[in-house]
Amino acid sequence: MTTATGGCGPAGLAAAVAAHLGRAVPPEWLAALEAVPRDRFLPSRVWLRDGHGGYRPCDRAAEPDRWRAAAWADGPVVVRVTEEPDGTVRPLSSASAPGTVLAMLAAADVRPGARVLEIGTGTGWHAGLLAARAGDAGVVSVELDGDLVAPARAALAAVGRHPLVRQGDGADGWPAGAPYDRIIATCSVRAVPAAWVDQLAPGGRLVTPWASAWCAYGTLVAEPTPDGTLRGRWLAGGSYLPLRARADAASGTVAAGPDPLAAPAEAAGLSPWAVAGDDYQAQAVTGLLTPGVWHVWDGADDEPGVHARLWLYAEDDAGTAVVEVASDGTTTARQAGERRLWDEVVAGWRWWREAGAPALSRFGLTRSAEGTVRVWLDTPDRPVPRR
Repeated sequence: MTTATGGCGPAGLAAAVAAHLGRAVPPEWLAALEAVPRDRFLPSRVWLRDGHGGYRPCDRAAEPDRWRAAAWADGPVVVRVTEEPDGTVRPLSSASAPGTVLAMLAAADVRPGARVLEIGTGTGWHAGLLAARAGDAGVVSVELDGDLVAPARAALAAVGRHPLVRQGDGADGWPAGAPYDRIIATCSVRAVPAAWVDQLAPGGRLVTPWASAWCAYGTLVAEPTPDGTLRGRWLAGGSYLPLRARADAASGTVAAGPDPLAAPAEAAGLSPWAVAGDDYQAQAVTGLLTPGVWHVWDGADDEPGVHARLWLYAEDDAGTAVVEVASDGTTTARQAGERRLWDEVVAGWRWWREAGAPALSRFGLTRSAEGTVRVWLDTPDRPVPRR
């Protein structure tokens, strides 16, 4: 058992997770936290938030207290990064926040003896928790990054856990072990891969973090029906790195498109922070209602009279927009191209507000056996308006 001082260690982590969940950690997962100590799965060098929107390394030997505090905190810890040409550090893999992990595991309702497929092994800690609950023989974990597989296996073996860990493309699942009672992803998806649906056992359950072009937020909990349909709802919470594939995908990469700054300015009619601020449920709903539209903030501090700009782009390259907030608070929008992206976002936000600003948990998804997807509010016969 790991020994630690202060609030560090399994007991302190359990208290932090309980605060996150708003209830005590269920006994079966409390036992798993004790049996699978999180600090045993983190590398000696991790990357932690620097307080300025970026990351800086933390080495266990050089900063043992900072490293230990991160290991036992209810927060994500980046374990693998890539550095951009401009020096920006971009996360590739992380150990997810324990509170979010336990919320997902609770939603999955994993039982002893269940057959479980995990998408994204990462450090191996999540697979260890699953194995502690379901049993080693029932857990298969698939990891794309070959450099992570051996360390995860070693960390699992060191705490006495031996689930099957394999390198592979998570979008393909792991057919050799199918069908699965539970499929749990530790990465976000914008569409449910067909392989996951095919490998889910009758009466099974899929739990996966969700993302749209707009934002990564929410967790889909879905179950199959006898006719091959997958149906479920979103839970609030869960912001994960995206599912990566072997081949680079074009999703999320768009051409520059027409320059919206050349278009005439109009009254924006809505604060951009209403849809791209701290209200993550509003962001998630915006992503559901306006698929394929993504945004990026520009501080514009170097331009006199301009406080901030919100840029919008369409993945189908049919439009661009920019919402500009002046130093005096005046907000204007400029839109270019076939699609008027800001109008779409505002219309979606107004529909949501007129519906009473329903929580994300009231939204659901139905995926037909043919792959057609419908998003709905409260019941499948109440589809949401989408472009």
